[in-house]
Amino acid sequence: MNAQIYNTRLAFLLALSDLKTPLNEEEKETLANIAQQLDIQPLAWKDYTEPMLLKMIQSNPQLSEQYNQYKTKLETLPETSQILSGIDQEIQALILRDDPMRAKGFKPSSKPTEYDSQINNLVVVVSRSQEPENAVKTVSCLDKLKQTLGNLGQ
Repeated sequence: MNAQIYNTRLAFLLALSDLKTPLNEEEKETLANIAQQLDIQPLAWKDYTEPMLLKMIQSNPQLSEQYNQYKTKLETLPETSQILSGIDQEIQALILRDDPMRAKGFKPSSKPTEYDSQINNLVVVVSRSQEPENAVKTVSCLDKLKQTLGNLGQ
């Protein structure tokens, strides 16, 4: 698997988890739009959703700086799927924590096992939360990825 295609999403999540100041309302609205688009039309990532995310990142200097640092580090990392194992359980925990009513309803007939779906789901759930910069800090697999990236420079 070529992990390079996920670097934008992963670098965004990592940068968001390091953000010291809260996102403003416009940025939160943009993230909600990105989540909506990624959820209903994941194949439009390259043409529509990614440019919208990159524009939002570039408009926030602190987020942009962290994003660029993580993006550079991720490009040197050969494989991230092992580090991000268990992401499905963390997504479910975020969904339940953010909206307990969402747990009610039909049980999915299949388990999301594709790496792309898991990364997209994480971006969607974090971006839809009321405080994305705090929601992303609860995802422990991102901490593992940060630790691995930190060890690369040593």
